[in-house]
Amino acid sequence: EWITKDLVIKGHVIAIPAKPNAGKTTIFFHLAGEMVKKDYSVVYVNADVSGGDAKKFHYAAKEMGVTLLLPDMKLGKSMDNVVEELQTLNSRTANLDKVVFIFDTLKKMTDVISKHKSKDLYKLFRSLSGKGATIILLAHTNKYDDEDGNPVFEGTGDLRADVDELIYLIPVKNPDGSLTVSTKPDKVRGEFKPITFDISKDRKVTQRDKYIDTQSSQKLSNKIEKDLDLIEFINNAIDAGHTSQKLIIETVKNISSFGTRVIRRVLSDYSTTIKNSDDAVVMADQGLFWGISNGERNVHIYQNLAIVPDGEDKNSYLATIVFGSDNNQDI
Repeated sequence: EWITKDLVIKGHVIAIPAKPNAGKTTIFFHLAGEMVKKDYSVVYVNADVSGGDAKKFHYAAKEMGVTLLLPDMKLGKSMDNVVEELQTLNSRTANLDKVVFIFDTLKKMTDVISKHKSKDLYKLFRSLSGKGATIILLAHTNKYDDEDGNPVFEGTGDLRADVDELIYLIPVKNPDGSLTVSTKPDKVRGEFKPITFDISKDRKVTQRDKYIDTQSSQKLSNKIEKDLDLIEFINNAIDAGHTSQKLIIETVKNISSFGTRVIRRVLSDYSTTIKNSDDAVVMADQGLFWGISNGERNVHIYQNLAIVPDGEDKNSYLATIVFGSDNNQDI
């Protein structure tokens, strides 16, 4: 029985790992309010909130009908006290059928690296879910992805073994400062499809009708970031009128330390064939910077695809499209 379709199943223990600032708190605080509308009693435990934000969370939770616990904001209290209360609840209560607990974040409740300590907590969660409770654990991923570019949850393998679902959140920052966040189901016990949320600059959450592959977008952004210096050299060469592959390579080699092989690779990775000038539209968000057309004697001619607004610096504009305006100054 879905509480939130393709994300939360009633009575399950669900882990939601994500990198910092990926939108997990914003999304699940919003979903907590939606669950209340479905007649669930929702307890949101936030031990990962700053003092400045605590007041906003307090009033928002009150308005939504969510029971908000901020253990670190209470003198002499901590997440340890919350765990003790859960143990007491587990020993005294037989039915938690319409109760949802959201814990933000898991690492505040236990040492996720300690197999012994985390195992006891996961047993408690499993016992509570056996009484009907739905448990949502917001968690962190490791700083670095695996060799295939996939996120890795922080902690021991017991987390994945002891939860019903483990679903990653993959964010992409948009040029206007908003976030697009998609789910990446890793372990599931049910028919899950990935879904996508948008978080506006003022932290409003909406779910998209269609799924967006943010992981591919993230990988593309990382790839472009590594190649950005060479992309700039190639852009400058094309702007100067050196539009054939041979002239581009010669020009870039003369003004940089890049070799023939890597220049050809970057030209290939970020180019697409175009039939006419009408095809030269802004395609940087798709990872395509140059269009290829046939010149005399079938020589490949390159042109910049991105149409830059009047008054904008081209390389800054492309950087804004790819990375977002907040990162533009650093680039």
